[in-house]
Amino acid sequence: MNHQLIMPWIDLLPGVGKTDLQQRRDTIQELSRQAAEATHNAQILVRKAKELRERASLAACTLEGDAKGKFSADTVEKAKNLANPPR
Repeated sequence: MNHQLIMPWIDLLPGVGKTDLQQRRDTIQELSRQAAEATHNAQILVRKAKELRERASLAACTLEGDAKGKFSADTVEKAKNLANPPR
């Protein structure tokens, strides 16, 4: 993460120490840091969700294949159509 101070010109203002400008800038910097961290965490969660969807899809295909190994493909398709009728 970038730890460079934002709005460094604030520190160069004459008498800035007698104002709240530096504290406000620091608050903005912290909010920006938190936003970057949240974005990073969200990206990790999106990747994890994608992996989980892929695993679920593979498991569903395997399960359907196993069902077709125990029952006829026609029986499995009829059951699927009964469970999910066309709209």
